[in-house]
Order: sequence, then structure tokens, then C-alpha cells
Amino acid sequence: MTGNNERIPSVSSQRRAFLQTLGVGAAIGVAGCSGQSSGADLLSADDLTYLAPREADDFDALVEERKLAAIEQVLAVEEAGQLVSDAVSSTAYHRIFSEYDFVEILAPHEMTVSGSYDDETQEIEFSDIKQIRGLVDRENDQLVQLDIQTREAHVIERSNEELNTNTVNAALENDTISSVLEGKDWYVLAADYSIITAYSEEYPIGVVTPVVFNWNDRGDDRRAIGAAVTTTTLNDVATENEVLDLYQPAQESPDPLSGIVSEVDGNDPGDYQEGAIEVPGEMDDTDWEIRRPSQTIEQNNWTISWENTLHDAYRVEASYNGKPVFGDESKVPWMLSDYEPFGMAGPGAPSGRRNWHFWDTLGFTGPGVIEKHDLSDGFRIRGSYHTGSVDHWEWRFGQNWAPYRYLIDWNFHEDGTVDVTSRHPTTGFRTTNGYPKYTFHFAVEPAYDAATVSVDDGSGWSTVSSESRFDRSDIERLRVESADGPEQLVISQPGQQNYALQYDPETIEYDQTLEGVAGEMIEDKQYLEPDNYLQDRSLDGERVYLRMYSSRDTGEGTHATTEPFAFRFTMQAENY
Repeated sequence: MTGNNERIPSVSSQRRAFLQTLGVGAAIGVAGCSGQSSGADLLSADDLTYLAPREADDFDALVEERKLAAIEQVLAVEEAGQLVSDAVSSTAYHRIFSEYDFVEILAPHEMTVSGSYDDETQEIEFSDIKQIRGLVDRENDQLVQLDIQTREAHVIERSNEELNTNTVNAALENDTISSVLEGKDWYVLAADYSIITAYSEEYPIGVVTPVVFNWNDRGDDRRAIGAAVTTTTLNDVATENEVLDLYQPAQESPDPLSGIVSEVDGNDPGDYQEGAIEVPGEMDDTDWEIRRPSQTIEQNNWTISWENTLHDAYRVEASYNGKPVFGDESKVPWMLSDYEPFGMAGPGAPSGRRNWHFWDTLGFTGPGVIEKHDLSDGFRIRGSYHTGSVDHWEWRFGQNWAPYRYLIDWNFHEDGTVDVTSRHPTTGFRTTNGYPKYTFHFAVEPAYDAATVSVDDGSGWSTVSSESRFDRSDIERLRVESADGPEQLVISQPGQQNYALQYDPETIEYDQTLEGVAGEMIEDKQYLEPDNYLQDRSLDGERVYLRMYSSRDTGEGTHATTEPFAFRFTMQAENY
């Protein structure tokens, strides 16, 4: 029987023990051989190629299992483990290469806050930042290369110009909050996200704001404290700012990095090289040129134009062999994090008990496209999104309140295949709360002025004459064919729920402004319920739009969802 403070050995740990029993990977567990090996060349960026999702036997399993397996090997090195244990916060990132798992841990040892929330600006400085990088052989869980460096201090300057100080003041008047913050070097992480947050049927999106406080959490059981605070109007009636509820995430999570250090303490990491690890296609965090609003890439038979938007992540327009494939309304509009099993009393408001409910308009929550990666037969563009990270180098030092970070990749292959994947949550093991249900929304505008839609249920293709919903359990493939030529787009890995719709500019081409978001989300209130779009309109010879949804339930109750998971959609441009 496992005690309350013990963690059942991970699948990767058990697999490693099995490999050792068989004598596979002799370097694993070789006593006395830790440290830099001799006679082997250090791996460089030229030796590393990103693994495309379609090259993996099971991409979802790779995302879910390999991060922890690689972290365990890196933290088995005594120096790395000690640096994490001594840090004020830490976060781990995972990159998937063809033969190796790369993990990077960023662990600042000092954090200071200058100024107050009621000043024009407030600065959070992370210093003595330890960067721990490791490459782990995926076949045998062998640590092959380790690199430990100290980064320059990093300062985040927060503007409080648009901060809702009324809600902050209301929160600070709460006795519990004022007691928790006393003597701490704190800052306000969030205080004006009402447009993406609901709390109950009585307090839907637009009338409640999460006010969240963070601090240097070394030696403190609490990691943060948050309050649900009503805004100044409720149903167009002026109200006092009221604290509805508090959330106090504790230090302990299912798999914090410090817990992994304790678990692997005394393990021999085996024989490995020490030396700098350069990552191909890595974001240069001192040069944000890749984050400019738009860019065009021509490579591997594709011409891709992307554009950052206010709240639709980034839109992608694409041509293959010189012929249009995707129109510029192809995008990832939102992520939904919901405690309820997507039980909505009405669009935009959770049903039943009071619970936080987040609709992440992705343009609000991240810098957009940050990297381009070359694949063996193509390339991808990567967007990064995390609530609160629009201009702050992604809060990369473990000060993440909740696991709302998403990596969205469009993978383009020279044979016309497109894989769109999204990984959640990717910062890993210091997240502080989570919601069991995640819903990912992917929207595609096939670049045909007129088209027909067909589905394959396993017995052959059949034409769909009017707007319809198709569940993955009922179909194997979905196809959109151009009415003016042989070109077609075949979706072989659709969402769990899929909607073939007539293109309707009134519900698709909304303004990329705060007013546009409010108009669509709060006034129309139809965006979160896809069935609202079914109007029985014709699809025969019409301009078509596809909405695809997939969900993931990570368990019962509010908890820290620390292990990554992925969503994936696969399409093929044919007859081009």
C-alpha cells in the first residue's frame, strides 16, 4: 500500500527497470561511470531533427510519457537535482527529436518584486537563473548529454495602466488574502480577465474577474492565492466589488520537479557527455523578430502565410504546388478549460456548482508564432500560448498559475499532408491547479469558391447535401472537393465532433478587436456551443467551412494536470 506522500513509480521508471533486467542499454545504471565520457563527439544542432507527428507510432503516448522519463534521467544527476531543490521556482520544457528527448529546466534562485500594483509599472526580476538541458536517448532512457549554465537575470516589466484596481482592492480587503500576503514580496498576476472567465450561471463571462497574487514561494506551503471578484456591473446594474470565493493552491502537486528529485535521489544516471546543447529552430528570446505580425514561408511545395490575431491564435493561408488549399480563416479560435463535463446551462456560463471556467482566446494568451522547425520532409510553424504571457517571455520560470499553456504546431509535408497538433500543458510539473475537461477547437476554410462535402463511414464515400455534424465514432474520413477542379482536401484524422457548414461571414469574419470578442462571445453567446451553427443550409456547390472539436478528460475534481497530452488533426491535399 502506498502512503500519502509516496508516488507510484512512473511507467518510464518501470520500463527502465525492465530494460536493465534484460541488459539492454548497458550504460544505464553502470556504477561509477557518471560524468563526462571520453571518445565520443558532442551532439550539435546539426545532429538533431524534430520528429514529425506522423513519424511516431503513437504520437499521443510519446507526448504523455517521454517528458517525465527524460526529466527523471536529468534530475538523477546530483548537481541538477540540487539546483532544482534550491530554486525559488522551476519549470520544465520538452522537445521531441527523431531519436532523442530534449528537456530544459529553468530554475531561478532569486526573485524580487519592485513597485506596487497601484504604481504605473511593477517589475519582477528573476536572477541567478540555472538553465539545465539534457538529451536522453529515447530507445533506452540513457542520458547522453547534459549542459548546465547560468543565464542572465530577466526582468518582466508589468504595466498596470489597464489593471482593474477596484477588483484588486476588493480582494485585498479580504482578511484571508491580506493575512497570506503579509510580509511577502508579491505581485498581481491577473486582475482583468473577465472577458474569458465565468463562475456560475449567476456570474457568467463578462461579470467576474479572477484576481490572482503570486510571490517568491520558497519555503511556503501556498503557491498563490486567487479570488473570484465581481466586476463593477452585473446585468447592467452597478454593484460593489464582491469576493465570491477564494482559491489557495498548495505547494504539493502530483509531480512537482522537487518531488522527482527526491524520487531519483541516489540513482546512477550512467555515462554521459557534458557540453553545450544547441537546439535547431529555437526561439531567440532576445530577438523577437519571428513574432512579427505576419510572415510568408515557401518550402517543400508549400507557400504558407500566417498572421497573428487578437484572439484566434494565428491564422494560416496555404497553397500547395501553386494551388490554394486553406483560406485565411483557417485557425485555432479557442481552448476551453472547464470543471464541468462541458455542461453549459447556456453558451458562456457553466452549469451547476460554482467553478472557475476559462475560455482562452488564444491571441490574448500568447505571442503567437515563435519558431519554425525543419522536418525530414517538410517544416512546421509553432505558436506558444499561456494566459498572461502576451509579452513576457512566456513566464518561463515556474510562476505559472494554472496549466493553461498550449503549443500549437502546423506541420506541412512535401507530399501534401498537413498535421495540426496542440500539446497541453507543456510547462509541466509546477502547475498549481487544473480542470479535468479541455476542449480544443480547430477551424478550416478550404480555399474553394464552391465545393461538395462527402464522408466515408467505412463502406465508401457518400455526399452530404446540407449542414451536418459528424462524430469520429461514425466516420473514418471527411472530404471537401472543389466544384471547379479535381482538388480536394481529405481529413483522415478528424475531431471527435466535426461540423460541415456553409461559410457564413457574419459568424466567422468578426472584428479582431475587444469589441469584436465581446460581441461574439458575450452578446451573440453562440461560440461555445457548436450545434448553434447548424442551420440546415445547403452544402452543394457552396463555400464550405469546417469546425472540428476534440476533448480530453483528465480526471475527477480540480487538480494539477501536470502530464502533457495532445490533440491532432490530419489532412491531405490531393489532386494538386
